[in-house]
Amino acid sequence: MKTKIKKETIVFMISIIIRLLLIVAAVALFMLYSPPLLTLGVINAGNLFGLGISGLLVIYSLLFTRINKFISGILGNTSGKIILSFIALAVIIFFTAFFITLTNIISHSHYTADNQTTVIVLGCQIRGDKPSYSLKKRCDAASEYMKNHPDAVAIASGGQGYDENLSEGQCIYNLMTESGIDGNRIIIEDKSTSTDTNVKNSLKIIEDNNMSKEVAVATTDYHQYRASMICRKNGLSPSSLPSNSTKPSKPTFFTREVFGVWIQRLQGVRN
Repeated sequence: MKTKIKKETIVFMISIIIRLLLIVAAVALFMLYSPPLLTLGVINAGNLFGLGISGLLVIYSLLFTRINKFISGILGNTSGKIILSFIALAVIIFFTAFFITLTNIISHSHYTADNQTTVIVLGCQIRGDKPSYSLKKRCDAASEYMKNHPDAVAIASGGQGYDENLSEGQCIYNLMTESGIDGNRIIIEDKSTSTDTNVKNSLKIIEDNNMSKEVAVATTDYHQYRASMICRKNGLSPSSLPSNSTKPSKPTFFTREVFGVWIQRLQGVRN
């Protein structure tokens, strides 16, 4: 009898510890993925994914006993075992692919540009006529590079969104000239609506002006891998000229890029 009580006590204590660990993990994920949502109202696949897993961990912790009993019931028959085995395999494959892709994104986020004479500066959001933090940092990275490489020419690439008072290409030009870059060294491309069209339209400018197809791509660190995939698809040889994203935003945007890369691959774009 005492042995049975002791065993039940041990099982109960282990379940409490597991539930606490699940809550700790959920809180950690919430803290990692919530800053862009809470401070800027940003909602994308990155923080939806992280916050979604956080919510699932909380639910599992609260319904720990019921869920485990339900799973035990399913495992009681052959068909249930097969179904759960397929689910477990799918989860393993998903997270293996996720972390492999994330590793590639991180590895491409570092500076590799070296003496390229063609710089492509990729546009991003403007709020009215005010550039976003990310766009400013991209322009800073490109301007610094061009000051150190006087033969380099930049393509300022980005169209005008419905809520933007000027094109992203024009905004890039303004920011770079304000930082001291001669306007004659910057070509504006103002028709793009995505990274794909950024690169395609920039390629046409490169070919029309006999510029080098070895390009330094100025974009945010988390965006470098996907941008390089698209550049290679279009016959360009890219190097990374990254700007640093803010630490609180990194989990959200690096995670979002995983899904962006998968979409590109589904569309036939490879490394």
